[in-house]
Amino acid sequence: MTQPVDLLFPHVEPGKVPYWRLALRGCSQLCFQTNELTGLLFLAAVLVASPIAAAYMLAAAIIAPGARMLLGDRGVTLETGLPGLNPSLIAVSLPAFYQTGWTNLEMWGVLILCVIWAVLLVKLLLAILPFPILVFPFLIIFWVLAAIAPYTEILEPVKFSAEPTELFRPWVAVLFSLGQALFSPTILSGVLFLAGILLSNWRHAVIAVMGAVIGTAVSYYYRDVDPVSVNLGLYGFNGVLAAVAAYVTCGAKLRLAVLGAILATILIPAVAHFGVQSLSAPFVFTTWLLLLLGWIDVNWFQENKGSNNNDGPTTDSIASPKTQAGN
Repeated sequence: MTQPVDLLFPHVEPGKVPYWRLALRGCSQLCFQTNELTGLLFLAAVLVASPIAAAYMLAAAIIAPGARMLLGDRGVTLETGLPGLNPSLIAVSLPAFYQTGWTNLEMWGVLILCVIWAVLLVKLLLAILPFPILVFPFLIIFWVLAAIAPYTEILEPVKFSAEPTELFRPWVAVLFSLGQALFSPTILSGVLFLAGILLSNWRHAVIAVMGAVIGTAVSYYYRDVDPVSVNLGLYGFNGVLAAVAAYVTCGAKLRLAVLGAILATILIPAVAHFGVQSLSAPFVFTTWLLLLLGWIDVNWFQENKGSNNNDGPTTDSIASPKTQAGN
């Protein structure tokens, strides 16, 4: 079956993907896709929320493949678009949390330094860790920036303001949760984000919506959370990312995607108790936990070693994510 991306972009042989397509694939990896059309829609989703964030994201996506080439990477590693994941994510987060501007050269400098830092950190962690690093490099960089921000005038935090409300709006919260995966809290951003996934993999799109619904519902039933935060998708977006990440890295199991969305939402206040912004840390830790449980299940709890009927992730599905969602 012809994919939508093949209708707009000519087919290319492995090893001959043009550089501009590598950049777009890097944008699409913000929800674990390898699809130029998805990358364009993700850029559009960010653009409608913040033009400067879209510019930052595009700049990072352009720089990242070239930086990885300088470090010796070629072939499949680049063509998946994974080298653009962490650089693009830190890029789109900067305007969401810090004052930026088209003529703010200092923040453009911060962007370039963060992108280079992300590329180097990804290479280091890939060499050290035997499991998918996901967006852990992004978290490290962001937490370091947050720690030094009070001591520098360059990183000026954005002052958040939202109209107080006690009214819970579930459908708005679900769409905002989808948009928040790109730090773009608007309804249109959520729709474009979902459209991007749908044009790449309809199953992943269903999983993403399911994760948004679960994350929103779980956060609402905490009862003591701020309805404004729920409506803005600040709880649901970890459900989105955890569900898709679990599905991609844990053997395409629907039940693990559901469990991942639940656990990631529950972990949000737990991560915040450590004095850092939770960001996407809950989905990262949840995915690692599911992979660990899968490894324990395969290695310690499989009584019939000759059986292929495993309820958890197989050894192949645990070993492969390092190339699927770690680069």
